[in-house]
Amino acid sequence: MRENASVDSHRPHKIAPLSVGPMFPRFSAQDVADDCLGRVIEVGRLAPSEWNLQTWRWIVVRGEAAKKYLEAATYLKVPLSSAPVILICLADTLAWKSAPQHLQEMIASRKITEEEGREALRRVREYYSASPDIAKRSALANAFVAVHQILLGAAECSLSAYWVTEFDEAKIKTHFHIPDPFLVAALLPLGYGEETLAPAVSKLPLRTLIYNEKFGETLGPAS
Repeated sequence: MRENASVDSHRPHKIAPLSVGPMFPRFSAQDVADDCLGRVIEVGRLAPSEWNLQTWRWIVVRGEAAKKYLEAATYLKVPLSSAPVILICLADTLAWKSAPQHLQEMIASRKITEEEGREALRRVREYYSASPDIAKRSALANAFVAVHQILLGAAECSLSAYWVTEFDEAKIKTHFHIPDPFLVAALLPLGYGEETLAPAVSKLPLRTLIYNEKFGETLGPAS
């Protein structure tokens, strides 16, 4: 439920919330200090991305009314509003248009030649202009690298965190004045845990996740 960000803006507006129990714990009333939050977001800022496009943007939500709005906009029964802070992770689908600037920086630092820069720019423009879905996919993929970094940064600051991707994107974009080129990739509540997490859900065996040479060919005998 939290693994795949949806880019479909045509979801039905009325859908029964899914109850996921203690997988999404409540947070304590303890606030998250600005310097602590800044360290967490800094870790996300330093995440790697294709062509250093840095497709992610963050909206920091602390207001009670806004947090309750986000909670109501999810398709899951999640206690989002109990978190002192919710980060809205955005993915910029037009970030690829800044590629010329990044390529010029690479040329100036002599990481590539001017000829290599021109060829790379041609390929970037050709690739991303081929289909809007390509830009969406790339923006989301890069944004989720930053989401992962944010979760690691939160853990280092002794914060609890998780992410949610099942929500009414249109409602969130309207309420928070998010421009059309941006996708809402995920909601990340941050805070100090109030409840003990439930035992980890069992994972699929490694051999079921890896194929040899082509899809469907198992890597080796079952252990």
